[in-house]
Amino acid sequence: MKRSVEFGLFAVAAAVGGAAFVPSAQAQSLPDLIIEAKDSELRFVSCNTSDPLVEGRIVIRNAGDGDANLRAADNLLRSFVAVYNPENIDLIEKDTRRTKIEPREQRQVEISMGKGAVKTGRNYNGFSGSTAGSLPSDADALKKDKDLARLVQQFLRDRAYSVSVDGDWGSGSKRALSAFQKTQGLPGNGDWNEETATRMVSLIPDLKPSAGNIVNDKGETQITVFAVVDPYNLIDETNESNNLVKYTGWLKCSN
Repeated sequence: MKRSVEFGLFAVAAAVGGAAFVPSAQAQSLPDLIIEAKDSELRFVSCNTSDPLVEGRIVIRNAGDGDANLRAADNLLRSFVAVYNPENIDLIEKDTRRTKIEPREQRQVEISMGKGAVKTGRNYNGFSGSTAGSLPSDADALKKDKDLARLVQQFLRDRAYSVSVDGDWGSGSKRALSAFQKTQGLPGNGDWNEETATRMVSLIPDLKPSAGNIVNDKGETQITVFAVVDPYNLIDETNESNNLVKYTGWLKCSN
């Protein structure tokens, strides 16, 4: 996590042939949205249909030097924070009250997820502990291999990219992959290649879908929930790697 440094910026504009000049320091000032895990709290409640699966609060902070500004915050995709599990029970929790988080500002988002949803027969964890090692990097691999396509789609969806996990690699999957590539500093063309495959494996080695839920000796099911800030990467940040936090709890649930 970067240390936040407070300094003043002067907005200077000179009209020369209709062009405006902005100091380079201002142009380079970027936000850095992070989830404050020590101040955030998620409580695992119940697998009953009438109860939420999880509730609590997520605290996000701008640790950078620039404003995190989202315009048109009523748009579904322009949300600051998403909380989800692999089966997408009440996927998105939006905070549209304000469109800007200033440097060092902190915001709390209340979360209630899964109330009224049938929770039986769901996969609450998404991945097993099996290491992928490497992935095929042939340009047409995702179109030819449905199992590989599903692995990559699951990887993207578990990071809140909008994509179906069906093994059919189409335009929606390509758009999601393009967005992921851009956050990693790769060419965001949505093409599958060795660099993208290697980066994906380095970020999460456990790409194999789990065979089922994990249950302890008390008969409780492990519940994995992810919280991600700026899930659609609408904000250019100084550091994109600190936006995701994983929470794990145990509940009496039917597989």
